[in-house]
Amino acid sequence: MAVLTPLPLESARAIAARFGLDVTQVRGILAGSVNSNFELSLASGERVFLRIYEEQDLLSAAGEARLLEHLAANGVPTPKPLAMIDGGGFLAEHAGKPVALFPWVEGEALCQARVTPAHARRVGEALAGVHLAGMSFEGAPASRFRVGDLFVRLEEIECVERSAEVADTARVLRRGLERQLERPPATEVPLVHGDLFRDNVLWGGASIAALLDFESASRGSAAFDLMVTVLAWCFGDRLELALARALVEGYATVRPLGDERERLHDAAVFAALRFSITRITDFELRPRGAGVYKDFRRFVARLRAVEEIGASAWPSALGV
Repeated sequence: MAVLTPLPLESARAIAARFGLDVTQVRGILAGSVNSNFELSLASGERVFLRIYEEQDLLSAAGEARLLEHLAANGVPTPKPLAMIDGGGFLAEHAGKPVALFPWVEGEALCQARVTPAHARRVGEALAGVHLAGMSFEGAPASRFRVGDLFVRLEEIECVERSAEVADTARVLRRGLERQLERPPATEVPLVHGDLFRDNVLWGGASIAALLDFESASRGSAAFDLMVTVLAWCFGDRLELALARALVEGYATVRPLGDERERLHDAAVFAALRFSITRITDFELRPRGAGVYKDFRRFVARLRAVEEIGASAWPSALGV
């Protein structure tokens, strides 16, 4: 699902020329699930990363480019988009879709088995850095994954032919969302990443080389963003509390938790609901082609783990 729009070499050369680059080779990258991503080899021997925005229009993609420029200027390790040589901004176009180019960052994504408490701590520190840098950013969009948005997705699940397992899961997720409606609204910060999974962090040795994929960045709850990251990095076959504590501790050393302490369990439940639902609608209900497949059952298991620990014990389980 990560090369949805073809990019012939001739087209890549024409796009790259607007950025002052001479392309010799194009390679599709089968990673991610929303946009089409490519590695461009240059005559200079260097490489750049090209992204075709499959779902965002030009205005939305331009907002993301402006966000990345702001974060990079404020110390967040994320690649700043390249600018066109004619002064036309950051975005070209291909097949009627926005296109951006980024410097190539050398690094590797970690598999779950390789994540240590030291890694988790650095991820927590980096996430807090995003939230702090985002405090001076204006114009982040509202989240596309609020409770109401997820109810719409649940209706999609309930209205199509599906397996008994998916139908049973949808009923569990609906009850969970209904309970979320009973909670008071969370305080929002100007910017959250929303999707800081392991494949969105590149490592150079023990250090973070780059934070990637701000596709889901929005205004939102810092507690929710922290819990998304905990569930993404600290769950193998079960919730690994040593990793979770290290990640939360790393976050709190950079941006101390305030009233968000009281929202961590609700935020963790909502994070698990959000990704269970979107993985069904994005992967389970649609044809599987080339690219990644993300199993909704992994986040249903996270939901059960969070609920089993319970609201009263959750903060202490995280070392808060």
